[in-house]
Amino acid sequence: MDRDRHHNSSSGGSMPDHIESALQDILTEDLDLLLDQASSSSRLVEDLGLDSVGFAIGVVSIEERLGVRLSEREMLETSTVGELVDLVRSRRTEPADQPA
Repeated sequence: MDRDRHHNSSSGGSMPDHIESALQDILTEDLDLLLDQASSSSRLVEDLGLDSVGFAIGVVSIEERLGVRLSEREMLETSTVGELVDLVRSRRTEPADQPA
């Protein structure tokens, strides 16, 4: 059993990390989306029903909870849950060069 868990951890695995977990909280709590059947390939608009107001709220929530600043355009350009996770993860690893 442990062997399977170790194999999955290197490829993302089925256990959510901090970013995935926080994004799931944002999608369910802040945006009122049902994620029971959602996966990383679930489309934000077509499958989960995210609308333009939801994208705006998502941008604010991601910045507040994860400290990652995204533009609404960037958020709109992500079409799946997995793309959103990847975008936020890539921003968290970038150097914090934020102009004052």
